[in-house]
Amino acid sequence: MYNEEELARPYARALAQSAAALQLSERVRGDIEALEAQWEGSPELREWCQCYHSWPKEQHTAWVQALWGETFSHPVRVALASMSEQNLLGAIPHLIRVFRRFMDVVEGRMTVHFVFAQQPSPETVALLRQKAIKAYGAETEIKLSVEPALGAGLVVRAGHTQIDGSLAGRLHRLKQTFAKK
Repeated sequence: MYNEEELARPYARALAQSAAALQLSERVRGDIEALEAQWEGSPELREWCQCYHSWPKEQHTAWVQALWGETFSHPVRVALASMSEQNLLGAIPHLIRVFRRFMDVVEGRMTVHFVFAQQPSPETVALLRQKAIKAYGAETEIKLSVEPALGAGLVVRAGHTQIDGSLAGRLHRLKQTFAKK
């Protein structure tokens, strides 16, 4: 079993770096938005991308060019062709999500997401907001949500970092530790 987000990460990183280096960040972001709309709007595209295709490299590139060549920028087509060669087009949603995080970092933006097990007090929110802005800068966007399934505690996601201080996370890690023995 493999983690599709981990597999999509190098493609997303390369795409973000290429977009920034070629000064195409806005265009590539637009392409990613269009790709997301296509993915969400077309069950046929999702089904086809999730199938295994044992074609030669040239055929993967030709397929990507035929489908997206007139609409997407070169860096996006290269990333999709590379993913197609590895039969990873099923990981497109992960590519989209991870690309956005990389672009936020490249462009100096940060979103810090605090996930609470229960509704936090206004004082707690104010303190965490202050700490996040101090750590990441004034351009930091703060998102708050509540997931009772966490049991207790808090999960913090900032860029590529996740800190899981929830009861559910602790129990999961404990279960993994005993499963390895």
